[in-house]
Amino acid sequence: MPAPEAILRTYHPSDFEALLEIDQACFPKTIAYGRREMKHYLQAENAHCIVADLGGRIAGFVLTDRSVEFAHVITLDVLAEYRRQSIGSRLLEAAEREAASRGAALMYLETATTNKAAIALWRKHGYRETAMIGNYYGRGQDAFEMQKLLRTKGAAEAQTV
Repeated sequence: MPAPEAILRTYHPSDFEALLEIDQACFPKTIAYGRREMKHYLQAENAHCIVADLGGRIAGFVLTDRSVEFAHVITLDVLAEYRRQSIGSRLLEAAEREAASRGAALMYLETATTNKAAIALWRKHGYRETAMIGNYYGRGQDAFEMQKLLRTKGAAEAQTV
């Protein structure tokens, strides 16, 4: 029997513990968000979080901070057992659509320069390295800043005229 399709939905406060556990499972302790930091990001004024729900179990989530002009991917986490099933891609695409619908023309993120799988995912979705940030994750742990131009509603209309 095939695995059930993940339903993408908006974050509910009752999801908090699951999201915290997922983030801590996906990243080394030195990089994973702590309780206070995760709560801060989720409760920020411009926060938007989408979860992938598999029959009541959260398989992953994407958390963004967005303004009118741009959106920032805070984190994209998918539990190891659900990777390579397009869940991360679906979450990212949903976050991009949501940001673009609000007028954001650019989405950016930071990713470890050593995280080859993440870099491949970002590149597959059109993100490109724009800078290297030294010691972003601590001493000797650099990050790439990566960006992607989004197709906003206004930009799409302008191209069809």
